[in-house]
Amino acid sequence: MEILYGDKMIKLRKFIAGLVIISMVLQFTIRRTAYAAINRELNYQGKLTNSSGVAVPTDDYNIEFKLYTASSTGTAIWTETRTGGNQVPITNGLFSVLLGDVSSLDAINFNQELWLSVNIGGTSTPAWDGEMTPRKKLASAPSALEADRLDGIDSTQFLRSDEADEMNVSSTSPALKITQSGTGNVFDLFDGATSVFSVLDGGFVGISTTTPGYSLTVA
Repeated sequence: MEILYGDKMIKLRKFIAGLVIISMVLQFTIRRTAYAAINRELNYQGKLTNSSGVAVPTDDYNIEFKLYTASSTGTAIWTETRTGGNQVPITNGLFSVLLGDVSSLDAINFNQELWLSVNIGGTSTPAWDGEMTPRKKLASAPSALEADRLDGIDSTQFLRSDEADEMNVSSTSPALKITQSGTGNVFDLFDGATSVFSVLDGGFVGISTTTPGYSLTVA
């Protein structure tokens, strides 16, 4: 056992305090960079009745759901079959399911019109009645409609950086204005890894050179 005095105790305290600060910073960083993943499932509710409009008996039912890109005919782009341990509990005709819980919806493009079909297969060995008609057209919530915009501007009005794009402007103002308030280049244009056009801080322009020595330098 050792007893620390004077400077050694002070240094030990500073060292411990430093470890505490580092630990707090690391925890803060981890918490700041942790993002919750969205639930990629759709909540669907309904009421199942017989041909007389009477709610079906309370039980677990076989139900098959499909998504189509058309209101009738066509080929389903997604199917979720709820049988066995995935049967849908129905109470007094009412049911609620999370579509995508059995068959993932990750590959489905929801940026299009989609229709949902429902097929009932009884409570024991599936005996399918056939798809109900008409199919149910999927709709958007008001907040989802606004998610397609940024500050009220539609997403189709933005230029993309990951593929070929085009900008068309009809205005008396400049089509594109770049303001460089630092010391970096105002503009750089590359053909692959090769610089083909540069505008340096101060206005010197270089074609096929990144170090123009005059107002315009062509290499």
